[in-house]
Amino acid sequence: MREAWISYTELQRMGPDVLRARISERPEEAARWVEAAALNGLVNAQIAWGQMLVDGHGVLANPAAGLRWFRVAASAGSMDGVNMVGRCHELGWGTAPDAAEAARHYHQAAEAGHGWAQFNLATLLLDGRGVPPDRREARVWYMRSAWGGNAKAMTMLGRFVEHGWDRPARPAAALRWYRRGAEGEDYRGQFDYARLLLELTGRLDFALPWFARSIANGVPAFCRNVGAALREAPQPELRRLALRALERAASEGGEASDLRAYAAALAAGLGGLSDPASAARQFEQARDAELASRAEPATSTSSTEQRPRRSRTLLARLRAHFNSRTAAPRHPT
Repeated sequence: MREAWISYTELQRMGPDVLRARISERPEEAARWVEAAALNGLVNAQIAWGQMLVDGHGVLANPAAGLRWFRVAASAGSMDGVNMVGRCHELGWGTAPDAAEAARHYHQAAEAGHGWAQFNLATLLLDGRGVPPDRREARVWYMRSAWGGNAKAMTMLGRFVEHGWDRPARPAAALRWYRRGAEGEDYRGQFDYARLLLELTGRLDFALPWFARSIANGVPAFCRNVGAALREAPQPELRRLALRALERAASEGGEASDLRAYAAALAAGLGGLSDPASAARQFEQARDAELASRAEPATSTSSTEQRPRRSRTLLARLRAHFNSRTAAPRHPT
């Protein structure tokens, strides 16, 4: 960080994005002044401090204390706080998971115009968690969130339109929504835009950069699924991207299964040439990770791990698309 202590006045002027950036530089040092600012009633510091406690970022993890700070911010009228209380109830941070309670908080913040609460409420409505399933109402909230600039909501609207979840499917219109999500740096939007662009036009040269950006921006679980899908592609360019996705999942996720999948891809020459030496090192790391995981207690599956089923469905469509095509990619003039 540029300085070990930040004044209260500076913290008051600092927006949430800047505050998060400052915290990420040296979280252990930041914890002192974020906590002090939270105790002095600065709402954006209360939100930041709550998240640090939930994540164990720069401080020992204490999700229950994090939830208390989100509630303090919410009681001061912060819709960020209300939304985060909802997240705690949805994901079981510091409390038992309760989707109905999460929906109640999301609805309160969504009605006040909070973009992420609108997105979160729409997702519960789409999945029927904590509320009766209602695709039309989910679409309304995704639309409101998208109007506010939420790129992930734009991607979800693309899926609505592509798959006809509440009205006839219109893939060409879906492509426009996916492009908006992709340009807003949503990695799922980038992938869906590339996938549908390739499916509708066959233009691999247009799709490749977006596939690459989705892999560069995606979380390890997403990269794992993308690697599994793209490795079946007939085009060598996409298989090389599959190797890159598997590498990211292995290096950043560190799970034994990801390390093993990456090792197998290296041994098989997925990127072009077989690399037995690198594959052997990855297999050794996979073995070490597996031994280490046996000593750790098992954790229950959270709702965030349950949610990617729609992503898996879309990846299955991509695999089916590859299987229906010949090995030579189509490049229309």
